[in-house]
Amino acid sequence: EECEARLAAGLPLPKLLYTIPVGQNPTGSRLRPDRYAAIYSAARRYGLVIVEDDAYYYMQHRAARPDMPLPGLSGLGPSFLSLDEDGRVVRLDTFSKLLAPGFRLAWVTAPSPFVAKVDGLQYMSSQWGSTLSMLLLAKMLAAPGWLLGHVTALQAAMRTRCLALLAAAEEHLGGVATWSVPQAGMFLWLTLAADYEPGPLLEAMRRHGVAVVPGESCAAAPPPAGRRHLRLTYVIDPDQYDEGVRKVARVLGSARVNI
Repeated sequence: EECEARLAAGLPLPKLLYTIPVGQNPTGSRLRPDRYAAIYSAARRYGLVIVEDDAYYYMQHRAARPDMPLPGLSGLGPSFLSLDEDGRVVRLDTFSKLLAPGFRLAWVTAPSPFVAKVDGLQYMSSQWGSTLSMLLLAKMLAAPGWLLGHVTALQAAMRTRCLALLAAAEEHLGGVATWSVPQAGMFLWLTLAADYEPGPLLEAMRRHGVAVVPGESCAAAPPPAGRRHLRLTYVIDPDQYDEGVRKVARVLGSARVNI
């Protein structure tokens, strides 16, 4: 609709569509499979390049359906790259979420001219990353069945942790926040029942020994956008979730009178 309106007004169209379709940070949502084709068709119609930033693609735990098998590698679903017919998709993947942040290694899949430009920029900036990390990664990927086993174990662990955080939220956050079940990634996005000043709220959280990310830090628009949101994560030991969420609930319940 925006592109049509700009065309009608004689205004220039955007050149690029940037998207995080799976495990969107901070919501943990996933683009519906039927939306991929519709968005790709619109990109073709308006001449857009799609940058598909899919850091959490392999972390699809599908906690909303714990009765379903884990996707592993073969059940991850579509991507914009899988639909690309005319070289307009630039896909970004990373080992930082899949293996370990310390690897600082990622890969780009795109038309050859674009990859050549990235290659040149990498040479002039980071020298393509750590050679030692690349050698270690190559050894791991060369082991038969290793990647499938690792990804499946990662998905299982993230499903377990997500369900544990959701259970703690159900126990302690009723009446002060709502949320949707994440489908991938590592974050739980809370919608708060009241407005809070982010500075005093974070200070109160700190005094209680918990860390959260305020919604304003995740908002595309300037404040007060995002003020009724908090981002929690489920990457730490699940044994800490109940106490941590109980402290979050305590702060939210008393914030307006005690901050």
